[in-house]
Amino acid sequence: MFDRLFAPLLTFSVLIAATLSIAIAMVEEGRGSTTQQASADVITMPAVTITGKRVQSVAEATQVLRTTME
Repeated sequence: MFDRLFAPLLTFSVLIAATLSIAIAMVEEGRGSTTQQASADVITMPAVTITGKRVQSVAEATQVLRTTME
């Protein structure tokens, strides 16, 4: 009898505690807007061009693989 009550009570207690901790963190984040945010370097990658042939069906793809492996 004790296990039937304890497990759900423990589950809901953990759920409530997690919800409260997330809510407190969100409220504190709004208050801490005066702090300086970290800056990040921006890296621009060169453009990549992909070329290839689209196969129409699985049978064509299988045949292409067979011819390239021979």
